[in-house]
Amino acid sequence: MPSDPGTIWVYDKKLSRFKHLPIKVVAQEPGFYDPSTEKALSENIEGPANTVLAALRKEKSLDRNHRLKLALYISAMIMRVPRRRRKAREMVPSAIQSTVDRTRNAVESLARRKGTDRLQVQRMLNEIERVRKMFQLEPPPNLVHQIRSPWPSEKMVRTVYDMVWRIVRAPANAQFLTGDNPAFFFEGFGLGTPRAELTFPIASDLALFGCWQGHKADLIHIQARPVLVRELNRRVASGSERFVFFHSEQAWVATVADKQDPHLSEIRWQ
Repeated sequence: MPSDPGTIWVYDKKLSRFKHLPIKVVAQEPGFYDPSTEKALSENIEGPANTVLAALRKEKSLDRNHRLKLALYISAMIMRVPRRRRKAREMVPSAIQSTVDRTRNAVESLARRKGTDRLQVQRMLNEIERVRKMFQLEPPPNLVHQIRSPWPSEKMVRTVYDMVWRIVRAPANAQFLTGDNPAFFFEGFGLGTPRAELTFPIASDLALFGCWQGHKADLIHIQARPVLVRELNRRVASGSERFVFFHSEQAWVATVADKQDPHLSEIRWQ
């Protein structure tokens, strides 16, 4: 907040209350990543992106290298947040069951062949069931590693890079909020489909809107209307796992954050 630049107001959706906290401690979960991963994120993702974000605040153009750094930063932000980890964990049982079903079907198909050792087939089916129960209790290490990894795929980074970026500055009477899942996109559309949209707050008065409306990999600076600021704030608040951040304690922040199933509008750029 202006009177105390080292702090920020945090709205906790779980507890339905505001907290006034130092910026350096918000959205930090001890042990979320091991020290080497945290170091790599800081040195290879966050540090390089800071200069790009500073350039955007000054409405400067970006060269390819700068654009790539920011695309990597946004993509990593999608991968490293608590929401993504939770949703990945929720998919584990169905992913394991799908693998088990394919394996079982292959074995049963083998069993229908003439001359197949029925006893050996039954042993294989028993082993498949044993492994299924084991992995339902404790997922395989490689799957756990994949869930915990903050590193985006090359395809994701390239997709974000290729989107049309509109750098939107808020009017004087409106400001962007952010949260623990700042890079919002409609999960039903993904990132690479024609209707895909990506929103990412850069500062309280600046945000990135990505889509496929326009020329590939274009960068456009525009002044936002208040309705556009409100739309981004609704998206960020609804997509946040628990925490929403703003520079002051405002009742509307709580209202937006607590709203169940908010109406989110697609944006059509002229």
